[in-house]
Amino acid sequence: MKRVLFVDDEPRVLDGLRRMLHPLRQEWEMEFADGGSEALMCLSSSHYDVLVTGVRMAGVDGTALLSQAIRISPDTVRIMLCGEADLNATLRSASLAHQYLVKPCDAPTLQATVEKALTLRSILDAPALASLIGRIKSLPSPPTIYYKLMNAVLSDTISASELGSIIAQDLGMTAKVLQFANSPLFASSRVIATPEQAVIYLGIDIVRALAITESVFCQFGSRNHPGFSPEELRDHSFQVATLARRIAKERRLAPQFINDIYLGGLMHDIGKLVLGSNFPSEYREVVRCFGDPQALRETEVKLFGATHAEVGAYLLWLWGVPASIAGIVAQHHPEDDDPQGATTPAAIVHLADCIVRGGESAPDSECLASIGLPPCLLELADCDGGQMGRSPVNQLLA
Repeated sequence: MKRVLFVDDEPRVLDGLRRMLHPLRQEWEMEFADGGSEALMCLSSSHYDVLVTGVRMAGVDGTALLSQAIRISPDTVRIMLCGEADLNATLRSASLAHQYLVKPCDAPTLQATVEKALTLRSILDAPALASLIGRIKSLPSPPTIYYKLMNAVLSDTISASELGSIIAQDLGMTAKVLQFANSPLFASSRVIATPEQAVIYLGIDIVRALAITESVFCQFGSRNHPGFSPEELRDHSFQVATLARRIAKERRLAPQFINDIYLGGLMHDIGKLVLGSNFPSEYREVVRCFGDPQALRETEVKLFGATHAEVGAYLLWLWGVPASIAGIVAQHHPEDDDPQGATTPAAIVHLADCIVRGGESAPDSECLASIGLPPCLLELADCDGGQMGRSPVNQLLA
């Protein structure tokens, strides 16, 4: 039976949770801690699958509790319950919580969120890796993007569109901003699928606070380079995303699918950053297989128990990124390299990845024609994408 720890220092809040969740006692083993200090003792003596805590508490508040929970029990999924007046405190915990819920929260919503968190635990059957991902607060950013973003958020004249375009150049910041924008805290009536939409919806001040006060991005230090360039990985991801978007438009897919495909393409290799930055020595062996997708997957499974696609999807699910996008990341490397007609979002990203990556397994013009796509896509992929902001591929696929 899965174990869930609920924390608040208001007795009436805990009593309300007990009554509301009583029907679930046969499904979850629930404990209720009176404040952060008692919760820390519980975490130190027992293991919990999910931790649900309030923000404002005397002594050890929700932010301090989550910070300690990362150290004590990093593989516990962390959910924060916050009121509308808790926005500033929630911003301070943006890098600590996996999910956010707004109080008052009804039983079905709370149950669905916790059940989703429990499902996450079964996605990867690799406890050590799940523990690692639980400790990650943000993903490394290439230094050039780091400085560009810092200058942007400090500017009084930056527009939401401009800031969104800069954020879109960074995988980790994109994921975190989308997590926040799609959280119940901001009660979005629709899925926020792009960084530009997120900035417009959240507002520049919120994004500025996220970027400056919480450092939800960090520099990719030289000591963490496992033999590959994070900037080259970023550029590859942008080429795949823009080419996948063009293919989706050729397929005349609905705008929402096109947005999902673009974000899925942008984040398809985010798992490589996770593994490379946290296991630099081991990942050198993986880097040697970058030209052979099958060998790459086999080596990742041998060393880590999961592929970078599974790791990336797990992290995005954990951060609350829409499942449609995380699913593309999880499935962008099928068991074989058959483009499958490139009709599903994951297959489209896979095809774009194969084209951009090139090599013997890349489709030729006849292959594209056989699945109803124009051969000119190969010419676009051959364009120099080293400087993604100014490259011909960006101009042609915009």
